Amino acid sequence: MPRNHYFDRVHPEVEQAVRAAIDALGELGAELVGVDIPMTKYLQATQWGLMVPEATAYHERTLRTSPELYADDVRTLLEAGGLVPVGDYLRARRSSTLMRAAWTRLFRTVDVIAAPTVPATAARRDQQTMRWPDGSEESVSDAYVRLSAPANITGMPALTLPVGADTTGLPIGMQLIGELFGEATVVRVGRAYEMTRALEPGERGKRMPPHATGMPPHTIGTPPHATGTHPAPTTQAMSLR
Repeated sequence: MPRNHYFDRVHPEVEQAVRAAIDALGELGAELVGVDIPMTKYLQATQWGLMVPEATAYHERTLRTSPELYADDVRTLLEAGGLVPVGDYLRARRSSTLMRAAWTRLFRTVDVIAAPTVPATAARRDQQTMRWPDGSEESVSDAYVRLSAPANITGMPALTLPVGADTTGLPIGMQLIGELFGEATVVRVGRAYEMTRALEPGERGKRMPPHATGMPPHTIGTPPHATGTHPAPTTQAMSLR
């Protein structure tokens, strides 16, 4: 079974930019290893089962007194959140607890997970769906929450960084996710990557001193890939120990 979730249904330009950013971290000394993201088939149901009713509760008073302040699509979503049965919400809560435990186990082997922040750059205002290279379609709203869902559900700290732009000039982001209360590590890795942006491409292989990056040198490990010229889609994690 292929390594999963974060590079599934991602625009090629986004994948290319994020993989290049991950390689830059590897050149700084991070050990790159493949990981399997747990419980991915429950992500969408859990995300929407929590997000919609909680958003409805937060906006309840304004939604009743000043509904005209909301765009039609947002107002419809918030109104629908009031119809979610409490049993469904509680099941989503239980699912989030199980996911948090699974991610906690995952972070016993790695320090940071690096992945695309969103699967594509900004959509047109009137765009309703996204079509992926495998021929599948996905609503814009589902696409834009899909890759941020794990951190949102589990409460793991996440940081997004600009790592380039597509051919139209729209920005591409990479997210770094750490273990619970691991904000310091996430920020340290993010700072290390930002330092590489100031280097010329030919200079990135020259390791920067630890005091400059906040990231000590480490052995670089590369996970095995499928045959062919392109690596198999895998989420990359960095071991900083």
